[in-house]
Amino acid sequence: MKKVIPLLKISFFALLSILIFSFSTDKKENDSKLVGIWKGFEKDGQIEGVEKHWIQQRFADGTYVIMFTAKQDCEIQTFTEKGKWWTENGKFYELSSSTKDIDVYSYEVKGEESVEFKSIKLTGKDDNTYVFSDYRLDLK
Repeated sequence: MKKVIPLLKISFFALLSILIFSFSTDKKENDSKLVGIWKGFEKDGQIEGVEKHWIQQRFADGTYVIMFTAKQDCEIQTFTEKGKWWTENGKFYELSSSTKDIDVYSYEVKGEESVEFKSIKLTGKDDNTYVFSDYRLDLK
């Protein structure tokens, strides 16, 4: 019995240490300036000849839903996406539920009305060429 109690103490403290460490290293947060309903537009930004429009709602709980309209050669497609978003160390992260890819952007909030994003990593590949802005639809 004497051997079991020290082992239980060690296991308890090891478990407690792991839990404390895992919570203390998780620096995910949601920049409250990005919460709300936003619209955006880009042409030839990711694909030559494609014009995209979107409306996105970022929720305070770190989830989002976005509706895209894409136009190419007079053909129009619409699609939706949902997933999770967060900010960490000055970067914006977006995890799509459908692709499981995490896109990473640097971002700059410009007043209350717009945010500029610059890609760092898109669909698993390094990419620093894609730049776009979101514009707030739900001004407070």
